[in-house]
Amino acid sequence: MNKVENKTATISVVINTYNAERVFEKCLESVKGADEIIVCDMYSEDRTIEIAQKFNCKIFYHERCGYAEPARNFANSQATSDWVLVLDADEIVTPELWLYLRDFADNAPENTVMLSIPRENIILGQKLRCTYQKGIKRFWRNGIAEYKAHVHSTPKDYKGDDAHISPRCRNLALQHYHIDTFHSFIEKMNRYTDFETERFEAREQKFSLWNLIWRPAFEFFKCYILKGGCFDGVCGFIMCILNAQYKFVQNAKLYEMEYKKCHPDLIY
Repeated sequence: MNKVENKTATISVVINTYNAERVFEKCLESVKGADEIIVCDMYSEDRTIEIAQKFNCKIFYHERCGYAEPARNFANSQATSDWVLVLDADEIVTPELWLYLRDFADNAPENTVMLSIPRENIILGQKLRCTYQKGIKRFWRNGIAEYKAHVHSTPKDYKGDDAHISPRCRNLALQHYHIDTFHSFIEKMNRYTDFETERFEAREQKFSLWNLIWRPAFEFFKCYILKGGCFDGVCGFIMCILNAQYKFVQNAKLYEMEYKKCHPDLIY
């Protein structure tokens, strides 16, 4: 397989932000070697823009829409480099990962367009087994991918081959400082499940009592047993319960929506 002999491949880092000062400076410090850093901000009210200016980021603005994907697509369209790395403002790129991405961009096979990267989720200062992600699509050739316009979407329908960093290489995983408080996680869960209920309605997905009962139960089993949450102590147990609750709330809101449609004359 022929490789593209390009030792000067450029990288744009794309970050969407909203009141992101908590980890943002460390995030930008970790990618300061990028050829450009593009920040798409949803009109933050904290020090986010001040921090972005400190690192000479290219700053754009996007209306607040409650989730990241529309802002990410807009920011991606502003990128001018050969490759694009998409980050959350609470993610940090390890030095080893940054060197890996630089080398990959220079030496990727010509028909390889996408790289999946593992991610450590760090909660209350702990790296939890139950929240480790083996690979998320975050690094691609400029112009080949975009997000669907709904929450938690993944780049799809692009032409070309995928590559993957081994999930065993923990030093090459994104460091995601996922939750500052459980309050913020629960608030985000409520907001995101609202968006997903709208998506279920658009797809004409119907409520299922089976899903209401067993999807949360399986989610807990998967997180606590299959992914090793039982070795993560109290924090791991809490996260497994919250992940199961997310699935329960999804299905409960779908039931609520259908019930209200069937009983429009009741007082709500």
